[in-house]
Amino acid sequence: MELGRRNFLKASAGAAAGLVLFRAIKFSNVAKAAPSESDAAMLIDVTKCIGCWWCYAACKNYNNNPETDRPTPEEPPKLEADCWSTLFPLKKGDEWSYRKHACMHCTEASCEQVCPTGAISHEGGIVVIDQEWCIGCGYCVQACPFGVPHKDEHLGTARKCTFCIDRVNNGLPTACADACPTGAIQYGTRSNLLTTARARVQTLKNNGTPKANLYGENELGGLRVLYVLDDTPSAYGLPEEPKVATSKLPFQWLGGLLTGGLVAALPFWLIFKRKKKVEAESE
Repeated sequence: MELGRRNFLKASAGAAAGLVLFRAIKFSNVAKAAPSESDAAMLIDVTKCIGCWWCYAACKNYNNNPETDRPTPEEPPKLEADCWSTLFPLKKGDEWSYRKHACMHCTEASCEQVCPTGAISHEGGIVVIDQEWCIGCGYCVQACPFGVPHKDEHLGTARKCTFCIDRVNNGLPTACADACPTGAIQYGTRSNLLTTARARVQTLKNNGTPKANLYGENELGGLRVLYVLDDTPSAYGLPEEPKVATSKLPFQWLGGLLTGGLVAALPFWLIFKRKKKVEAESE
């Protein structure tokens, strides 16, 4: 028994050291990453959104998340572990404007940088969470400047919009873009959408909308979800200058010590997670 415990501690220490090195390399690559303009992206034009909530319903349906009644602008649903897309309503006089709100799929993604197990990564510009490796620590929830990831208390993992990566990889648009009846959500390559967005912003300015602006071109190294706004980003609930939040999180300060503890606990976590999965399947 003593020998087994000693070997286990050695293995945990070695794994911790390896993970620390992995994270150092990972941070370096993320910091130097540049957006590929040929990657899939979406453009949200708030001036074309009519608040029909079809994008919300399409996301719920495609991802098998529980459906609800059609929301109202007075009580819009918040992003949750089982709600990956919603609308941010902005009342202007007697009328409402809306901004589709979901994961931005940042190039410099805070969630990826703080993830201690490498569960969060980029795949073709899309930020994904590997549910098999997520330990539900909640660092990504704290780090995201847009408040996107949320922990599923039943599954014990963090969940968010996947940019319909399986659809995209098969040449299909995202479910929300496919459902939008007005063209407020456009799907395509980032380079083409940037050209469209710049032209649209200029048209709005020429037609008497001086605050029109493009959001997402450069923020956090470039977002995969771009916005044409007719007002300031803050008016639509967006940070004017989003920052990579890793320096503000306890994980960055605790470094290798905490990583070692997480790695040592990982086998037990995987056993627990498997048990929860079996229970959920049986229910």
